[in-house]
Amino acid sequence: MIKTYKSRVIFNQFLFFCIFAFGHFILLAPISLLPVDILIPEVTLLITLAVIIRNPDYIPFWLIFLIFFLSDFLLTKPLGLNTFIVLIITEFVRRNRPAFIEMLFLSEWFMISILLFFASLSKQILLILTLSERSTFVDILQQLGLDIFIYPIIVILVRIVFQVKKSEKSISYSIRNRT
Repeated sequence: MIKTYKSRVIFNQFLFFCIFAFGHFILLAPISLLPVDILIPEVTLLITLAVIIRNPDYIPFWLIFLIFFLSDFLLTKPLGLNTFIVLIITEFVRRNRPAFIEMLFLSEWFMISILLFFASLSKQILLILTLSERSTFVDILQQLGLDIFIYPIIVILVRIVFQVKKSEKSISYSIRNRT
């Protein structure tokens, strides 16, 4: 049983990395595979949050760091800023996983929306403090609205692709559980 579970964890970690690689291949392709004027949701972040709520073993801390640091580097974003914010959010979700498991989906969706809002807000504040280039307020709200709108679709796809349910227990969860 444990060997099967470990192989499933390794397979899902590899699958997560492949999804990241495919998504960035589309974004970085020299020909335009996507329309120019369309907003693209932060699918990697949404998949990460959905999978951590369902089973945190599939996406460990080091994999999140690797994926988002590579994303910052490849997409020429401020190096480490998005990674730092995503690591804080994912560890908050991982720490409060029992509360997320007990929530109905609408409550989970609302909490993820609040987390995405505070992530966007903190990112903009840090960009202002470092005098870096940042997006307009309207662009931020459009991106946030798209991410919030697309979250239920991502949850359905995560359930199908990763074959994970919200009530599934993870092996390492009991190690992190502090009473």
